[in-house]
Amino acid sequence: RAEAMIDEMESLNIHPDTVTYNTLANCCINAGHPEKALELADEMKAKGVGLDVRTYNALIHACGELKDIERAEAMIDEMESLNIHPDTVTYNTLANCCINAGHPEKALELADEMKAKGVGLDVRTYNALIHACGELKDIERAEAMIDEMESLNIHPNTVT
Repeated sequence: RAEAMIDEMESLNIHPDTVTYNTLANCCINAGHPEKALELADEMKAKGVGLDVRTYNALIHACGELKDIERAEAMIDEMESLNIHPDTVTYNTLANCCINAGHPEKALELADEMKAKGVGLDVRTYNALIHACGELKDIERAEAMIDEMESLNIHPNTVT
C-alpha cells in the first residue's frame, strides 16, 4: 500500500518528501512490515529525498522489530557520517532494539555513549536501562539506575 500511495502521489505530480516517507515508514512498521520501511529508505536515497533523524529513528525501530542489531548500529554510523546527530529517541530506540534482540548489555553500554556525546537521558532511557538490568537479573544495578534518575530530577513513570 505504501508503494501505491507514492505512485498515486507521483501520478498527480506530487513528489513525496521526507515527512511523507517517514510517515509511510512508521505505518509499515506499525502494520508489521518493518522490512518495507527499510525498503522505503532505499527508495528515498535513490530518489534523492533526504533522510533526517526521524527517518533513522524509524529505521532503527524497524531493525529492532527484525532483531537486527548490526544493521541498527550501522544506521547510527551512517547518520554520523552524514552529520545527522542521533538524539535521545535514537538511542532509546537502539537500546530497546538491543534488549529485544537478547543483548541487554549493549543497551547498558549506550548510556555511557550518550553521556560522552552529550545526548540527554530521559525517563524512557532509564526505563530501557532498568529493563536491561532486569534481563541480566542485576537488581542492584537497576536500583542504582532509579537512584541516578531521581538524583537528576528525572521522575519515574508507571513503566519504571
